[in-house]
Amino acid sequence: MTRVVSQRSTNKDVQYNTRLTQFTTPPIQTGDLNVLRDLSVGRNTNLNNLHIGGDLDVSGSILCDGTIYARQYLPGQTVNTVMLSNVDLDQGALTIAATITNTLFTYAYSPVIANSYLIIEYQSIYSLGGSATDSIYAYLNVYDSVNNRISLTYQQWNNGAGGGTRSGTIFPIVGRYTNDNTDTKTIRVDVYNHTDADTITINSDISTWLKITEIAR
Repeated sequence: MTRVVSQRSTNKDVQYNTRLTQFTTPPIQTGDLNVLRDLSVGRNTNLNNLHIGGDLDVSGSILCDGTIYARQYLPGQTVNTVMLSNVDLDQGALTIAATITNTLFTYAYSPVIANSYLIIEYQSIYSLGGSATDSIYAYLNVYDSVNNRISLTYQQWNNGAGGGTRSGTIFPIVGRYTNDNTDTKTIRVDVYNHTDADTITINSDISTWLKITEIAR
């Protein structure tokens, strides 16, 4: 006996001899549509909300007019990247006197996920006046509930004849912070002028950049 499906479908389960009925006109549903086996769609399908409990295997392209959000990431996947200029950091030109430690900038970053690494890179041009025996230090810090010093660089000079650079060594400075929550973290760079009477000038221009890359772990 041949089963005939006409007009509209009112059953939640529609099946014909172990395979789905092929509709010539779309079925009108007021409730759930429960598909027990494969569902083949030959033309466009418009869905307001789609929840997939298992894997989604796509052999073709996905065209998305909205935003795709991931809730889980594999270790090593990039979660978020931020690139900030001196204007974004509100960092102006700064002169640091001898024996003084100054903060160049502070920036508040909120991690996207709770289990990640923050890879932090900072760059800016600077110059140090004077001569003789001197040294300067740069520190990269991340503050959560306590201050975490995650990297340092330094430059030193001997008191001797001959030339030598007095700029461009302590930067860039790079470090990694291990994150375990989504609370806001305060990132900052400090410079310590370990000289007797010389000054350090930190430029704030197109050489100044802070890059934060959040990576799943």
